[in-house]
Amino acid sequence: MTGRESTTSPRAIAAAFPLALLVTATSLGGLLLPSSYARETANWAAQAVGQDWVDLLFAVPWLAITGALALRGFRPALPLLAGGYAYTAYQFAIYAFAVHFNALFLVYCAALGVSSFAFAGTAAALMKTESAPIGARVPVRLTGGFLIAVGALFALLWLADIVPALLHGGTPRSTAEAGAITNPVHVMDLSVVLPAHVACGVSLIRRRPFGRAFAPVLLSFGVLMALSIAGMMVVMRIRGEAAELPVVAAMVAVSAASATIMVVYLRRLRQAYG
Repeated sequence: MTGRESTTSPRAIAAAFPLALLVTATSLGGLLLPSSYARETANWAAQAVGQDWVDLLFAVPWLAITGALALRGFRPALPLLAGGYAYTAYQFAIYAFAVHFNALFLVYCAALGVSSFAFAGTAAALMKTESAPIGARVPVRLTGGFLIAVGALFALLWLADIVPALLHGGTPRSTAEAGAITNPVHVMDLSVVLPAHVACGVSLIRRRPFGRAFAPVLLSFGVLMALSIAGMMVVMRIRGEAAELPVVAAMVAVSAASATIMVVYLRRLRQAYG
């Protein structure tokens, strides 16, 4: 595996730049336009503002830098860019479906569409280029075990909120605080994101192509997602909403662990294939 190769999906990679502009627009709109979250509950509005800060400070540079590196043919940047696309699609699905209609609605839709199609393009490229056997020095058990642990632990956290509500005929606390019909995070995580972590972790431990291709994608997704949760909780605490500082510290630790394992995994992969 060489550090520089021609990329197989230039349009999907180039989408990083208009997407970064769309994310910038929505973040600034959410932070500067009081009408953006005027109809949300205090809890949900605080989460949205925290999300906007993380997107502006971390997601936008992530998209721009990994997009530029991938366009130059730096192969390790492609899975990181794909992770950025997955994160952005996830976030804008929430904005588009769970934030009251506002002046930014069409921008939400545009960001969701661009990130979704760009992720599909980069994912297809990764499956084509990352099919070689995994070298013995690549930390597949550490990386795969971490992905499985993340999937299992977050599933348990969400089920601890959901199952008591089901048993007592009520509404999960997080859903009630957000003023939502259902919690979109629960839906996407339990339906897609967390099963994908477990499936990818198992596939990687078994040294299958799917695990090799998508482990760094999910790790980079995890870097941004854990930071976003920490950012949301910081703003919630500032605004007087229930948010525990140990949870913020835990999310920062998860983000740092994801980044560290991702770097080690990609470095060992590059060493194994030249």
